Amino acid sequence: MKLVSILGSPKGINGYTGTLLKGILKAARDAGAETELFLLSELSVQPCKGCTEICHTTGTCHQKDDFAKISDAMIQADGIIFASPNYFFNVSAQMKALIDRCGILMHCQKLTGKYTAVVVTSGGSDPEDVMNYFLRLLSQFGFWMVDSLCAVRAQFEDVEEKAKLMESATALGNRMVNVIRNRETFPDQEDDRYQAFEIMKYIVMTLKEEWPIAYDYWKTHWKLEE
Repeated sequence: MKLVSILGSPKGINGYTGTLLKGILKAARDAGAETELFLLSELSVQPCKGCTEICHTTGTCHQKDDFAKISDAMIQADGIIFASPNYFFNVSAQMKALIDRCGILMHCQKLTGKYTAVVVTSGGSDPEDVMNYFLRLLSQFGFWMVDSLCAVRAQFEDVEEKAKLMESATALGNRMVNVIRNRETFPDQEDDRYQAFEIMKYIVMTLKEEWPIAYDYWKTHWKLEE
């Protein structure tokens, strides 16, 4: 079982977001999972240039950075944990750059059926703004959303509250492993996943002349019939 985690905090693994993520990953490893961590603060992921005529035609982005290895790891993983601080009611710039580069993963539904969890922290404003963004976004990729963990700075500065947060992180790590091991599904998420799948199929079929690689993927992987 492989869990990939992607941390979008510019402060790296020792910030508030990273602290929670470390707790989750430790619990997951203790439960038997193999984990891999990508620190976007230490990697190069350039912003998307919007040239889908290249990535949807060739299957790869022409930008030479670290996106390809992150993308490959996501495709090979059983579960993916996304972790970001709240920056002006959205994910960090580092995380947004990665998300924007994932167009072909979404359009081809290459991550559908995988399991995901979200970690969001905030200095003071409501972290649920970012959590809700993640929930809307990740349903479009076809993920099964396992759970989320949100926290604000004041909780980390209170000894008892921080202890509760770390207990929640441990519980989430264990939950991810158990859900993947048992191949659980979530009936309340099925409609959103089905709708996203059908929308992406329609988009690719409509643009099949412009997006030949994406269209071929649907024909071979999803057994697309026109």
